[in-house]
Formats: sequence, C-alpha cells, structure tokens
Amino acid sequence: MIRMSVFSVTLLVSIMLMIGGFLVPPMGIIDGSVITSVGLLLLYAVIAQIPVIMKAIREGKTLKIQKGDFSAEVSSE
Repeated sequence: MIRMSVFSVTLLVSIMLMIGGFLVPPMGIIDGSVITSVGLLLLYAVIAQIPVIMKAIREGKTLKIQKGDFSAEVSSE
C-alpha cells in the first residue's frame, strides 16, 4: 500500500514538474533540470520497490533485468 502511494506521489509531482516547465519562461521549453528532477523522482519510486524484489528473490524467484530496450522479468524456478 505504501509503495503504491509513494509511486503515485512521485508520478504526480513529476507530471506537475513537466507541466510547470511549459508554464514558466521561456514558454514551451522543458529545461534539462526538469527532466533530471523527474528522473530522480521516479527513481525514488523504484527504490520503494526494492523490498518487494528482495522478498521475491528470497522466495526462490529469479530476477532478470536488461538495459538495451529495457526488459525486466521475474519468474519462478
């Protein structure tokens, strides 16, 4: 429950930052700092999922993460 609320709050703040990037001068240009802050906020939501990932690994599930064309997979052995 808390993980979902953490994700929801960070997503909402990220969206507000993107919209705010369009409303402040220069109009219609999202500054690089806004993109960086959105990435950091979404990183916090990912960090909130670490306990769930660790629990899945302890239960015998395997975790596979790839970077190119991002892919994440959790499966039972």
